[in-house]
Amino acid sequence: MPEKKVVILDGAGSGDTDLPPILDVLCQVLQADGAQLATFPLRDMKLAHCLGCFDCWLKTPGVCVEADAGREIAKAIVRSDVTVLFTPVTFGGYSPELKKMVDRFVQLASPFFRIYEGEVHHPPRYARMPRFMVVGVQRQPDPPEAHIFKTLAGRNAINMHPASYAAEVVLASDGPAALRRRFESLLARSDALPFGDAAASLMPAPVIPGSAVEAAGARRVLLIVGSPKTKEPSTSGVLGGYLLDRLKERGWETESLTLRASLNRPEGQADLLASVERAGLVLLVFPLYVDALPYLVTKALAVIAAHRRAVGERSSQHLMAIVNSGFPETHQNSIALAICREFAAQSGFAWAGGLALGGGGAIGGQPLTGPKRSGPLVKHVMGALDMTSAALAEGLPVPAEATGMIASNGIPFVLWRWLYMRIGGRGFVKLAARNGIGKEKMLAQPYAA
Repeated sequence: MPEKKVVILDGAGSGDTDLPPILDVLCQVLQADGAQLATFPLRDMKLAHCLGCFDCWLKTPGVCVEADAGREIAKAIVRSDVTVLFTPVTFGGYSPELKKMVDRFVQLASPFFRIYEGEVHHPPRYARMPRFMVVGVQRQPDPPEAHIFKTLAGRNAINMHPASYAAEVVLASDGPAALRRRFESLLARSDALPFGDAAASLMPAPVIPGSAVEAAGARRVLLIVGSPKTKEPSTSGVLGGYLLDRLKERGWETESLTLRASLNRPEGQADLLASVERAGLVLLVFPLYVDALPYLVTKALAVIAAHRRAVGERSSQHLMAIVNSGFPETHQNSIALAICREFAAQSGFAWAGGLALGGGGAIGGQPLTGPKRSGPLVKHVMGALDMTSAALAEGLPVPAEATGMIASNGIPFVLWRWLYMRIGGRGFVKLAARNGIGKEKMLAQPYAA
């Protein structure tokens, strides 16, 4: 019998010196189970972050346009029997090193839409995908954070369409014998996929006024735009810019920062930290990328958290987040907002609440007040943002009414979902045709064995 091919994406950072022994035990267990291992230490590899360009659907179907190690990794994943993600648990999500590669899993999916268990997802590009296993390491026990992590792994599995999947969280302090038992159990397990309510239950509840947000502190707001689409208008930039303008009208000082690759350099990190230090309120706006925060947002939060641990917490500062998804269901954003709330708790920010928008592609980077965007698909968004700005300006959290308003555009959901899928699919076909790519070629399988 041939050995099973197992690919391991090692998401440990350069400072995670306590993780290699844990990974060694995992490798020993896999090898004892008959595995041939191929380990990718992501921190040491040349990897660009996903730009959200969709060129891997529209220009070079199935292949990321970035000619770096990401192509080698994608090919190895497709041809493996088991793919393992290994990472420190980071606010309930993955490390920046791992998230950079996970975001590029989009090349493994089809650009079209299908409904699975009542949710819209992209079908797999390949008929056969490997078993999917995820291992997270915590420095101290934190069951709620571990639950977020395992649910994220399950949501990734839904979009990866693997043969089966299982996820586990271990402690850095666990001894080799305990780790071995946990990993052996993991190999034998097949976890249930967290559709519907299992994901929606993680959506942070609206903050009760007075319970977490009291004095507004400095009336200065920093908008951090986390969309990787920096060369063109983004839905995140539109949403954040609208809210920023409303706060400015109410007398707030405003500052805006768009995350870029410079965040990987010390000077970029220093600029980010200086901007955060000046703000009484940090407004984080980003698109959903592979069920969570895009790489640059994940990196930014890690940089901010490390700095705040070093200098001490600033509890007078507040954090509010807005996330928009390319899928019509609002609850697909729940894990991303749960990660933001967990970051706030671990980093000393007062959580001011969040807004989740499904079907963000319907905005498409066009101004909310523009003549082409005057229909009901944006009136509910503007109403929610207006209501939110009024509350934030008074030092109050995001109103519960606003969280409900932004999630309902007045169109029956079944009809909205059908329209979104149909228009979205046709749009991708038209864009690909401009590059001389027909519908059949859009479904190419370049890494098939």
